Amino acid sequence: MSDDARTLRRPTTAAQTGIWVAQQLQPDSPLYNCGGYYEIDGPVDVDALARAVRRGVEETEALRSYFAEDTGQDGSGADDGEPVLRQVVVPAGDDPLDVVDLRGAADPEAEAHRWTAREMARPFDLSRGPLSVQTLLLLSDERSFYVHRYHHAVLDGFGHAVYTARVAALYRAFLAGETPSASPFVSLDRVVADESAYAGSRRRERDRAHWLEAFRDVPEPLSLADRGAGSTHSSLRRTRVLPQDLADRLTALAERLGVPWPALAIAATTVLYHRMTGRTDVTFALPLAGRTGRTGLTTPSALVNVLPIRVQPDPDRTVAELIAEVSRSLADVIRHQRFRGEDLVRELGLSGGRQARLGPTVNVMAFAGELAFGDSPAHVHALSTGPVNDLKINFYGTAASRAGIRVEFDADAGA
Repeated sequence: MSDDARTLRRPTTAAQTGIWVAQQLQPDSPLYNCGGYYEIDGPVDVDALARAVRRGVEETEALRSYFAEDTGQDGSGADDGEPVLRQVVVPAGDDPLDVVDLRGAADPEAEAHRWTAREMARPFDLSRGPLSVQTLLLLSDERSFYVHRYHHAVLDGFGHAVYTARVAALYRAFLAGETPSASPFVSLDRVVADESAYAGSRRRERDRAHWLEAFRDVPEPLSLADRGAGSTHSSLRRTRVLPQDLADRLTALAERLGVPWPALAIAATTVLYHRMTGRTDVTFALPLAGRTGRTGLTTPSALVNVLPIRVQPDPDRTVAELIAEVSRSLADVIRHQRFRGEDLVRELGLSGGRQARLGPTVNVMAFAGELAFGDSPAHVHALSTGPVNDLKINFYGTAASRAGIRVEFDADAGA
């Protein structure tokens, strides 16, 4: 892509910079490809969805960007001439939604899954773009997959949910012949400015003090594998839907104890690991939105943060007591979630020759709700949420969801 009068150069967030650096180590790898699809049950007006996606991309700077290093020689980089990473925002293309008709295939759903697997294996070029590809797979007149593949450097799971909700709202408006509401999204420089203000704030110092106190002594990394391996693209996955009666009982338990569903999910994972390893001091890596203000919460971008939660299961305590402890710990994590996980790893001395992982990943997608495209309901399926260290456990949905509560196990095949 070449610059023109409508090209903008935006600063990058800490998450974007870290992912960009990591991708440079393996430039041809799909390690940081992310994406998912919405399974739409019911008819889709292709023209209206194409209009909605086009408008959504026009409103979302992150989805029409790529990355470049400014040297400072033209005044756009650092004063000392050191390269500065920029996010280059370009105009939206004419047709950002591709349509693939699989209705004539012998097994449209199987073909759709083969198609998504091939696409997720295609690496992005961060220096060129596009870094977001959206496709509608038509399986039948009454069923389709709306697939969105993107690089983690431009969007995270929370940003994807915000963006797709906007596309669904635009689709409803166009379908009804109405004028859509004004875009709630802001420009990326405002998102970065909000992050920069935090970096020099007293809030950050308080958050830093909390994390250093909580991890004065760091337990050994937890793993079910016999040997460790580096981050890899998810290649082994098992998905299970909880029986409805179990989902109902878990929901009722969370309500009775007055705890959020993520706390219950983390507690259940703790019990699993305790039974399998006997460990009584464990940490899990928690992907977090990394957002607390309106600017970050309402604009699709990449701000994801990963921080640890520490749990000390005791066989002499009841499950209710464990859940209560996890709930308190989770509240602390959320309260201090803007302190960057990579800064914590560095300050704890976990980088370099020591283990940089903070434990297996537990990812509770509390924000990934169900959508409707017009009158056609849809629920989300993740294709990849980024690199996998050892084991990543993803929780989706609630007992009230049409698809129920789904638990996905993503494993590092090399571990």
